Amino acid sequence: MPRLRWIRSKTLVAGLSFGAAAALSVTLVICVREWMENPGGIFRGDDGTNWGFVFDTAISWLIPTFFYAVLFAWFVQLFLKGTRAVYRKYFKGDGAQEDT
Repeated sequence: MPRLRWIRSKTLVAGLSFGAAAALSVTLVICVREWMENPGGIFRGDDGTNWGFVFDTAISWLIPTFFYAVLFAWFVQLFLKGTRAVYRKYFKGDGAQEDT
């Protein structure tokens, strides 16, 4: 696998892991809340839980939240890497200027 400079396996794994964790957490909270509130009796009724509707709700929250969380994680990582590079260049590296 060719190693690209702008994307590394750690960045990819971290972004996907954060996206999965965030998406699962948000989806779980939303589904439990909706099931407990049961608006209009669509999630559960006298015959039990309507698992098809719960599944549809979970998927409708899981997929978009996953993509947004992955994008957020990647942008944060890019920002932090850029900030670290600027810090090293101007404050710690050979290019650091001292007050005289």
